[in-house]
Amino acid sequence: MTTSCSDEFLDEPKDESALTSDVVFSSKTLAESYITGIMRRYRGQYTSTDSGGLYSLFFARSMKGNDLIQADNWYAFDYVHENREPNYRRTVFNWRFNYEIIFHANQLISGVERSNLPELEKKELIAVGKALRAYHYFQLALDYAPNYTSNPTAAKLPIMLGPVTGDTPGAPASTTQEVYDLIKTDLREAIADLPETRLGKSYINKSVANGILAQVLLVTADDWQGASDAAVAAYGGNAAAAVVSTNWAGGFNDMTDQDWLWAMYQDNVETTYYFAAPHSMMDHLTLSYQATYVNSVFVNQFADTDIRKKFFDIYGVATPWRKYVTTKFAFTFDADIPIMRKSEMVLIDAEAQFNLNNPEGAKDLLFALQLDRNPAAVRSTATGAALLEEILLERRKELYGEVGVEFMDAKRLRRSIVRDNVHRVQLTVPVDSPLFYLKVPQLEIDANINIEPSINNE
Repeated sequence: MTTSCSDEFLDEPKDESALTSDVVFSSKTLAESYITGIMRRYRGQYTSTDSGGLYSLFFARSMKGNDLIQADNWYAFDYVHENREPNYRRTVFNWRFNYEIIFHANQLISGVERSNLPELEKKELIAVGKALRAYHYFQLALDYAPNYTSNPTAAKLPIMLGPVTGDTPGAPASTTQEVYDLIKTDLREAIADLPETRLGKSYINKSVANGILAQVLLVTADDWQGASDAAVAAYGGNAAAAVVSTNWAGGFNDMTDQDWLWAMYQDNVETTYYFAAPHSMMDHLTLSYQATYVNSVFVNQFADTDIRKKFFDIYGVATPWRKYVTTKFAFTFDADIPIMRKSEMVLIDAEAQFNLNNPEGAKDLLFALQLDRNPAAVRSTATGAALLEEILLERRKELYGEVGVEFMDAKRLRRSIVRDNVHRVQLTVPVDSPLFYLKVPQLEIDANINIEPSINNE
């Protein structure tokens, strides 16, 4: 950012530890540099390999279901669901990471509001801040709050809406309902002011904000038409064109693929090296952790003609959980990491149509994806609950290893997770179990006088 500044203010005496707010938000270019810094944290290297940036939140969720199996390696605590106590690494990191991004989003909003930027530039930059804030409150709600539809009054998350310092008192915990109300409001206001143009796929635009809203409404299940509208706005309305992807043949590491809406960019200079999951965990053909296996029961759900059936027995061992690995993800230091894809949006739209009593529309959307992935696919003839199950299975087949849909779908739909005997560690997570959410970190309880110590009494 310093190299972008003019000589006029660089020559003036000032605090050399950082640029001041009035400088950072004195031009759109500098404000965009601040946003770039925020997005770089998505690929951060924090305390350990399984506590990196946004990708580590996603992969931790992927480990908690039945489809994937983790060796005794990084993310193993997530795999065995021994990760929710208030002083544990997962609990502390996910909290700190999301509130760090929220802090910066609030700084962006406040700094731009107080700036002398043109009004149109202000609206766009504030919209980015609101979308970021909403997205990370959403991640906090997914990880720390009970299921929204069964317990909306549970109070777990403090809401902070402005810049804070070390002297700012902590906020009390708001209810899950209040957190989701904020998320929806922020997103709808952001969508109104965001353009489709952006600096690159690492950044948020109108389509991405609509995609976030579609994900949120999938969880709240209280506005299926809104979920469909947001998903359509995200993927563009033509499902058959939206789902086309070349990444299934290329290692799922190229954000230029038209199917990718939002991604974490890497090159050999801006790289997380061995930190970035899923690639570093799931690629067994390249020197990396080679720690993740695929459940044979899940493998058998794929037709032989499905391009997503990229499973191989490369070790030839008798251990059931080590039978299959996948070549979906190819690990390199410059592997881009997906955050959101149009194919996910098409499947959200399909589930929305199912809930809007439009099963034929749901089947059309489902078939658009299935046909692209499998030339031999046949349009579904399922009805009722069986159609929903087919949509949910397709979500697992399309998104495995990426964002943890199996675990999060079980949580939002109030289902149990029952590990089969293929697994290295068998367990059952009952419906609405506390294992579906993390405890509030002890560091927050100790530092925030407005958080009751009894908040973790479950």
